[in-house]
Amino acid sequence: MATSTIRRATKSSNTIAFLILVSRLVLFVVFQALIALMVNSWETSEKYWLLTATLTNIVSIALLFILFKRDGDSYFKIFSFDRERIKKDIVIFLGLALVPVPIVFVPGYFLSIMIWGDPNVPTGMMFGPIEKWLVYILLIAFPVTIAFAELATYFVYIMPKLKKQLKVKWLAALLPIVFLSIQHCTLPFIPDLNFIMYRALVFLPFAILIGVSIYYRPSLFIYFAILHGLMDFGTAFMFLSEIK
Repeated sequence: MATSTIRRATKSSNTIAFLILVSRLVLFVVFQALIALMVNSWETSEKYWLLTATLTNIVSIALLFILFKRDGDSYFKIFSFDRERIKKDIVIFLGLALVPVPIVFVPGYFLSIMIWGDPNVPTGMMFGPIEKWLVYILLIAFPVTIAFAELATYFVYIMPKLKKQLKVKWLAALLPIVFLSIQHCTLPFIPDLNFIMYRALVFLPFAILIGVSIYYRPSLFIYFAILHGLMDFGTAFMFLSEIK
């Protein structure tokens, strides 16, 4: 009886891990669809992708809070520094922090040149005027919520779960890396194959860097979470030039 209960609990945990793996990819579309209904236009909803992302982040945070509590852990505890490793972590992270800027912007430049012959095309497709008051809210809400949601979902909750479940251990890192990258093809979801391919691939090198680093040294997570939030503040800031 006890063995059967354990098996059911394990199966349930496995199912939840895989559902969370695809959750953000799906939630981006769901929230964009709701916005499209409100503005009566899918094309217009594409410009509100920062709001779509923020709403998804809020749901991700709520899910993580519930799931960590369900496992007897604390969600907020994962955002703490490992005092025993802090000196070495800082040195390693500072070395790794030199890499994100080129691997975030260089792939995007070359992909856009290869696909469209113009590096400005994807920016023009993604950034458009939205309400001024909303921009100021998202300027803070987007980077803050993404710092608490995205990397925690893929590399603190999902990756350790997969590492226990999968016989091929490197898949535990590969799957979260791949889904962290391809989730962007629905943020925003623009029904254009070139754009979908561009968004699915543009952050893959960055996802590999973060995923591999946290896989081998989990204590680096908090540093990457902070960096991720700061970098996405820059993304939100770009909307200031587009406000109505």
